[in-house]
Amino acid sequence: MFSFLRRFLTRSRASSITVPQSVDMAWTLAPEDVAALRSPARLPMGPNPARMERLRNEWPAEIDRTVAAAEQVLSHRFSLLGVDDFEPGDLSRPPHPDGYRWIDWHLDPGRQLRFPTGFPHKSWDMATMRPGLADIKLPWELARCQHWPLLAQAWALTGDERYACEIAHQLDDFVAANPVGVGVNWVCTMDVALRAANWAVTLQILQAWEGPDPDFWSRACHHLLALGHFIRGNLEDKYEVTSNHFLSNVVGLLYVAAVFVDRPQGQQWLDWCVAMLEREMRVQILPDGADFESSIPYHRLVTELFLGAWHVSHWIRRPLSEGFRTSLEKMIDYLVGVMRPDGLMPQVGDADDGRLHILSGYGNWQPQDARHLLAPAALALGRPDWRGLAGPVGAWEAAWWGFDEVTGTEVSVPLGVWPAHATFYPNAGHAVSRAGGHYLLVSNAIVGTEGFGNHKHNDQLSFELHIAGQPLIVDPGSYVYTSDPEARNRFRGTAFHNTVMVDGIEQNEMNPEWLFRLFEKALPQTLAFEASASRMVYEGCHEGYARLPVPLRHRRRFVHDRQTGQLDVEDELRSEGGHELSWHFHLAPGVSAQLDPGGAILRLWAGGQHFELQWSGPELVAELTASQYSPSYGRAQPCLALNLRTKMQMVGGSCWAFRLCQSSPRAECLS
Repeated sequence: MFSFLRRFLTRSRASSITVPQSVDMAWTLAPEDVAALRSPARLPMGPNPARMERLRNEWPAEIDRTVAAAEQVLSHRFSLLGVDDFEPGDLSRPPHPDGYRWIDWHLDPGRQLRFPTGFPHKSWDMATMRPGLADIKLPWELARCQHWPLLAQAWALTGDERYACEIAHQLDDFVAANPVGVGVNWVCTMDVALRAANWAVTLQILQAWEGPDPDFWSRACHHLLALGHFIRGNLEDKYEVTSNHFLSNVVGLLYVAAVFVDRPQGQQWLDWCVAMLEREMRVQILPDGADFESSIPYHRLVTELFLGAWHVSHWIRRPLSEGFRTSLEKMIDYLVGVMRPDGLMPQVGDADDGRLHILSGYGNWQPQDARHLLAPAALALGRPDWRGLAGPVGAWEAAWWGFDEVTGTEVSVPLGVWPAHATFYPNAGHAVSRAGGHYLLVSNAIVGTEGFGNHKHNDQLSFELHIAGQPLIVDPGSYVYTSDPEARNRFRGTAFHNTVMVDGIEQNEMNPEWLFRLFEKALPQTLAFEASASRMVYEGCHEGYARLPVPLRHRRRFVHDRQTGQLDVEDELRSEGGHELSWHFHLAPGVSAQLDPGGAILRLWAGGQHFELQWSGPELVAELTASQYSPSYGRAQPCLALNLRTKMQMVGGSCWAFRLCQSSPRAECLS
């Protein structure tokens, strides 16, 4: 079976995927096509004068931030995927007559490595054509053109022609450097589709602009249609299972189809997109509302894709089914349900910061913050209970989605007092307890994506814990993909999660060369779940170590006091032989810690508060080490980790107990 690098990043010469000869000339552009592109009825994101006036009156600070971010883009200064304030200038082309500076669309700015150009996309081979360990996601991310809607917003709000002219220049720049089907920015259809959606949104916002170039709109129409034809001819559905990649293909094409809905080609695309959306909602979303890829950040991306599709399809009067709506509501309920008291997502599974479009906070949005979805979702699905959770710019975001029912004076629920709940999501394998500033998330999930495991981590019976608003024990996240294979495997491995590792063996089998694959071995089970106003109990086990020469079984029980935040964890390990056992607890960035020389205690302090982690059972050797936490793709922050180890001969079962609780500076909390 091929690795992800071969499957998703390689197009072999024997591939069945084909590109029409001169794909740019595969159709004839009609005057109606250009008129459709400039029609205000095509996408809901197009501005109207009343909405623009309201935004100017009610959101002066957000307008200032939008204009400041647009000025950065005018200077061709970008911050993407952990690389800050880079300027990808392409000096290989002759100077532009208008003084425009060409963009290097093929650069990994973090490593200053440039991907090759001029090759047919289907001949791409990652192993032989990538320069060094260049991260292909960097050129892909820039080429999604998610900064274009920002420029269009700045033009719509200020009337400043520079922003619209920059879009026109970048359109010609991109097409010249990336002919259809040629080069690295056509290798992954997901990125082509997200580019198509962002071009479509941008051109809708820009629809009233005349500009100095009378041929701009014909060229824009031509190239948007080219994206649609390419997507439809190069779908990412040739693998064992579809995923967020194929869903992105469908949603990107839907945005293009909506623009050209009155044309036969647009209708054909639309019919196909609606059918695929209904199918993929059934395939990719579990009965409890979670995305099937075993990743909370990817669940956010998939929710955004399905929500955008729902909104656009209703706008053009091709509504999706009530079953689709029900599943979409469950998806957002799940997203709200797993959020931390600080409004951020826990970093369970992979995270690559993927977005459909960025309509608020471009350049400074927090990738762990998914609240931008809640106001549009509340209005699209008629769920007012989500509106107060949307944060201070929820109404601004909703306005750019095309909603007029919100104002800048809406009151947001303060962080830390989000709705309390204790819930078990049986298909996702997540148990969550949130009460005020106290929070526990337990993960014990099957290998996702129907067993492929492309974004699943080895986090069986791992957990994240916050007490009194302070993150203490956290999932370290994902960091990077192909640019650092060793780090990729470390961050998704068992030892980088808050659980037990046995004999140095991964819970689910990993091949270090297959960076997007896990082989199901753990077979997790939930043994008990109960919840009340005062506590939540979760008990589970897995079989990940049953394959050892001397099998071992791990059962773990969590008891969370929802009033004090105290967590008790009991591990039972059963075997009939010798094993090396190791426990790992990854502390949140900013949490200081010190091992108590007088006993099995780790003293913690952060945010002016004191906490303790204590343990009991057969003796363990404790070590406090430096570790890393990744809040978003390409970024790693220093933190600490507690590692506890022992070697022992086991006869039957052995048990260890752990307690994490708030304390005074010298108090003990394990009685």
